[in-house]
Amino acid sequence: MKIWEDLLQDIEKNIPSDTECELKMMHSRSALTRFANSQIHQNVDEESADVFLTLHNDSKTVTVSTNLTALKNPKEFVSKAMDSLSKSPIDKGWAGLPDATQSYNGLSKLVESSPEERANKVREFVSEGKQMNAAGYCSSYINNYFVWNTNGLNSSDSSSSAFIDGIFRTESSAGSSHRGGITLSDIEAERAGSEAAKLAKDSENPEDIEPGNYEVILGHEAVSTILVFLGVYGFNAKSKIDGMSPINIDENQFDSQINIFDTPEDNESIGFKIDASGSKKKNLEVVKDGVSKSYFHTRRTAKELSAENTFHELFGWGENFGGIGTNIKLSEGNVSQEEMIKSVKKGIYINEFWYCRVLDPITQVVTGLNRNGSFLIENGKIVKPIGRLRFTQSFMASLAPGNVLSIGDRSRYADSEFGEGMLKVPAIHLKNFNFTGGVSG
Repeated sequence: MKIWEDLLQDIEKNIPSDTECELKMMHSRSALTRFANSQIHQNVDEESADVFLTLHNDSKTVTVSTNLTALKNPKEFVSKAMDSLSKSPIDKGWAGLPDATQSYNGLSKLVESSPEERANKVREFVSEGKQMNAAGYCSSYINNYFVWNTNGLNSSDSSSSAFIDGIFRTESSAGSSHRGGITLSDIEAERAGSEAAKLAKDSENPEDIEPGNYEVILGHEAVSTILVFLGVYGFNAKSKIDGMSPINIDENQFDSQINIFDTPEDNESIGFKIDASGSKKKNLEVVKDGVSKSYFHTRRTAKELSAENTFHELFGWGENFGGIGTNIKLSEGNVSQEEMIKSVKKGIYINEFWYCRVLDPITQVVTGLNRNGSFLIENGKIVKPIGRLRFTQSFMASLAPGNVLSIGDRSRYADSEFGEGMLKVPAIHLKNFNFTGGVSG
């Protein structure tokens, strides 16, 4: 890509010979179609190129950033970075730069979606609930990522993704669903619309129930919330370094049915095949048969813990945030959602959590609310929709040995509070989940 080649040439010639340098650029094209009141009301697209320059010399490190539009004078950009470097503190965590053997070339020309193609997906979603009010969005992204450093690495990769997220509303209820994929053609918009419409219709006139400990069946979005919190605050090696992670390697902390992987090498995985340093990502076994096997490492955390780098450095989050799994996958079980419901004497089905906040990172106690489709189950049947409940629950305990009754037999990409396309999960059936109040407390 010419804009990268020109940028690299301009930056490289202004770097002092005794200074280590890492240059990164994310070139993105995004498109968004929004709908409300069952009609499309907005089509927007955006192109951007974000630039990050890291310099290291005399045991000091600095990272500066800008966008390509604002970068008028590369020589001045480097000069200001060098001035900031001279004023920076000693960086004891500097872990060096990957070398040429880590270089990867995955750059490819990807086709953008058109407004008409996104509109067709919206139409498929909306048509499943014609008597209800639909709102949401359909989005698509094409990203090209480039990394070069003075240690010989020169990497690039391309990725595409697409999503639809929508909701149907009645006067007393709402139901939502989500789909993600590598391309827009992967999106099952009609199926997502059918799920959301059924949840909204079945949720009409909800009744409040008493809080307490309940057996629960969690839908895909609710499961993704649990796993993304564990991924960011638990398996992130920086959390371990900071003394805030509950994860202990080679301990049986989860039920034996829990198997978690990070799968960037799989063909159906969304995202790049390289991490922010430009190094090739690898599939990683995170939990095997309930036993924690690995943290998500970056160059810095691997150095500090004398561990092997798992290449989970994430662009734009900063080197010091730690490692994030971008393709987390919970292995499927062999039980259908219908079979789960039939096995419940008294419990709750929850489609989605929201407004979740960590109360205690060490025990992973989180509080949040349910929304967009929750039902009371009695004697193997859904008997009525229920109103808002507040949970206060350790996500570690929710997946602990003996608390996982079964795992669903069908996975899909599910939305989470940390972004789209990070998790591919089935539904899950838990023995105990703690609800501490209604929406007000």
